[in-house]
Amino acid sequence: MIIVPRTALYCVSAVAFTLAVSSTAFAQGMTTDKMSAVPPAGQATLKTIAENGKVIVYDAVSRPGDTSPMQLRSMHVVYFITGGTYERKFEDGKTEIARYKTGETKIIDFTRPYSLKNIGKTTIHVFYVGLK
Repeated sequence: MIIVPRTALYCVSAVAFTLAVSSTAFAQGMTTDKMSAVPPAGQATLKTIAENGKVIVYDAVSRPGDTSPMQLRSMHVVYFITGGTYERKFEDGKTEIARYKTGETKIIDFTRPYSLKNIGKTTIHVFYVGLK
């Protein structure tokens, strides 16, 4: 039997719940003003869609060329609604290329700050659940 840390279970449960709730809302054509807001050119869209005292759930959209700020992110679970290619750049200048497939789920836990840039030709859409 595999023992899973409680925080990972919270994250996976939150992603499953979010996907179930959001797919129903989108199927019914429901939107909010926050969902229709367009970010400044070159910046990824990041919206908080649920949170509690332990976790926060984001909906992120990154168009080709979009970037995210350099920051330390807590351990998080990412579900790729639409996959693509990111360049991850660390504070020390080192970079790595990360390719993700549509429908893929990853647990990401870097211990140093990094920024992301969508270097592919497709828009990347993800839900991610992070620890507070």
